[in-house]
Amino acid sequence: MTWIMVGLLALAVYFDVRERRIPNWLVLTGVLTALGWHLYQGGFSGLVFSLKGLGLGLLLLMLPFAMGGMGAGDVKLLGMVGAFKGVVFVFNAFLWMALIGGLIALAVLIREQRLGEFLVRIGRGMILALTGGRAKLLLTSASIEPFSVSFPYAAAIAMGAVAALFRGWC
Repeated sequence: MTWIMVGLLALAVYFDVRERRIPNWLVLTGVLTALGWHLYQGGFSGLVFSLKGLGLGLLLLMLPFAMGGMGAGDVKLLGMVGAFKGVVFVFNAFLWMALIGGLIALAVLIREQRLGEFLVRIGRGMILALTGGRAKLLLTSASIEPFSVSFPYAAAIAMGAVAALFRGWC
């Protein structure tokens, strides 16, 4: 089953890089395969194992999705990973994914020569947060335009899952 998951992740990366979307049919195929396999192997408890992993995978990326930092396909893809491997694995994959995704984002910012702008925005945000917004007058030059650097996050999810296969986090 692990190789099926890895194959589906590779396809997801392909589609995300090429089309900037992860097809629903791909994720649904993975989820149904995982649920069916765990039901067949472990009965009701196997199904529950898979559903818990699916739920946690979806939950872990719900906030970044709600804030506009991630697409729905990415959320569903991590849910698929959880359906295949369960709660502990999907949490480990999530931690690896966050680390790898951060490194990819840093590389993209450097490549697009936007690291300085990003750091200034982070600094301004921290000042506003620490002062309760009272420093707004000092930061009048703060841009209110959305920061628009993105990359296909399926790559980070896939690499995080593969890393978790070889080395768990917790």
